[in-house]
Amino acid sequence: MTMTALPPAARRSRLPVGPIVMVAVGLLVAFLALYPIAWLLVGSFRTGTPFEVGHFTFANYIDAYGEPNILRTIKNTLVFAAGQTMGAITLGTLLAWIITRTNTPGRAVFEFLTLVLFLFPLIMAVFAWTMLLSPRRGLINIVLMWALGLETPPFDVNSMGGMIFVQSLYVAPLAFLIIAPAFATMDSSMEEAARMTGARTLRILRRITLPLALPAIASASVLLFVIGLESFDIPQMLGAPKGIYTYPSLIYHAIGVRVPADYGLGTALATSLLGATLLLVYLYRRLTRRTERYETVKGKGHRAAVTDLGPWRWVSAAGCWVFFFFTVFLPFGVLVLGSFLGFFGRFSWAMFNRLTLDNYPRLFAHPRLIDAMINSLGLAAIGGAVCVLLAAVVGFIAIKSKLRGRGLIEGVAMLPISFPSTVLGLALLWAWIVVPLPIYGTVLILAVAYITRYLPVALRTVSGGLIQMSNEFEEAARMTGAGWLTIFGRIILPLMKPALAAAWLLMFMTFVRELGMSILLVGRGNAVLSVVMFDYYTSGEQGLLAAASVLLMLMILSVVIVARQVFRIRFSQFGSAA
Repeated sequence: MTMTALPPAARRSRLPVGPIVMVAVGLLVAFLALYPIAWLLVGSFRTGTPFEVGHFTFANYIDAYGEPNILRTIKNTLVFAAGQTMGAITLGTLLAWIITRTNTPGRAVFEFLTLVLFLFPLIMAVFAWTMLLSPRRGLINIVLMWALGLETPPFDVNSMGGMIFVQSLYVAPLAFLIIAPAFATMDSSMEEAARMTGARTLRILRRITLPLALPAIASASVLLFVIGLESFDIPQMLGAPKGIYTYPSLIYHAIGVRVPADYGLGTALATSLLGATLLLVYLYRRLTRRTERYETVKGKGHRAAVTDLGPWRWVSAAGCWVFFFFTVFLPFGVLVLGSFLGFFGRFSWAMFNRLTLDNYPRLFAHPRLIDAMINSLGLAAIGGAVCVLLAAVVGFIAIKSKLRGRGLIEGVAMLPISFPSTVLGLALLWAWIVVPLPIYGTVLILAVAYITRYLPVALRTVSGGLIQMSNEFEEAARMTGAGWLTIFGRIILPLMKPALAAAWLLMFMTFVRELGMSILLVGRGNAVLSVVMFDYYTSGEQGLLAAASVLLMLMILSVVIVARQVFRIRFSQFGSAA
């Protein structure tokens, strides 16, 4: 009697649509995350290349750890990872406190400039700082030598210190994204009590504010250390030419530089790096869970009181302007200048007599660059949308459904956050050469690589919106007989537009500038902008690289500004991805 009394929609909802979707999504996520890594493990115990039939061996690991430079490489990697972590955490924490907790003038502008700094592709940062801190021709070195009467340049960007300095500047926004919400939602009653007893601002910051934000700072430190271990762009472009190798650049050297390529050595090194990052990401996840519990105790929606810095607010504002001048305005200005020079030599007044517009027409007359730009924009727009939609489905299953196994799907989907880009690129190379499908050497393999690698980031961004969404809408829809797909398509997705737009924008920016995987997977028919710009850098085409950098930055900024205006994306929404 009860069944016949139900409306047709309710009878249809009895069909196991939810479990079917969950199984299908689970299989897809497992395939994306586990299949290439399985082949990487197989390849590390095989002789020969992915194109050949090999046999089982331990020789790859013996060769990898018998390398003459392996101990020095491990030391370089650890020093670089630790140095850039300390630098970025210091800068990110200071920015987060100034922007969220003080009355410093211009905080909204500084927040936007932090986003611009977050957008800055690392290959552009490397080229800009090479033009600024190169020993022989860097602008800053030339000015300091002239002003101080020095005979030798004080800075060398092609050194471990230079690598750490540049990396710290451009990963500091990520530290800001993680730490700023902890400052913004902090219960400030203890600070106010300390202030009433006469404690000064710096003492309160050191003894109360920073300890309260310690869980967020600790989780950010672990994540940034992982990023330092897996970083490819800056170590390869600044360190490798001077013989300063880190682990990812050693992997690339084995596969992309040696002739013939040593796939056994590369896969053994990659597997070892994957094991280290997996352990650190597990630690990060534990710290993140503690941070989330900590923030909940302080009250949802609570806003901490603003600290009055008095006259020092102008000092903090001046410090922020100096910081963004050296990280955003000066590097971008140097790139603009370089784009009007046929060849960038030593800074002098004479260079202004050599200004030309020839680089921009040459760019658009370059067929490979045009194809790369089309591929990059297509991957960023369409691939980013697919990644966000998959993240929305996984997030809905994990957070809003009651299906058994939902936690396992989320765990597998988050697994690629521990895959260094070079490791995943090499794993996909093994996986899709072995399987006889026409995907290797096409744009599709790059789309698979990008979606796999950055699905966890999209999932974190989308999950923030799902957690904040009340269950009342879904419960009301179920009472009317709506099924799983109806609830997801007609209720969840429309209500999730801001979070989905923020996730898509983050994917767009990330896909456009990705280099570590692309450089191993790009062939003649699937060039992307980041690899073409890397080729310009290594071949000395400085004018073309500067012009391409200016166009790329203007393109990214245009997309960000339009998306922020249309979808009302708040900067804080990016923080949920960290």
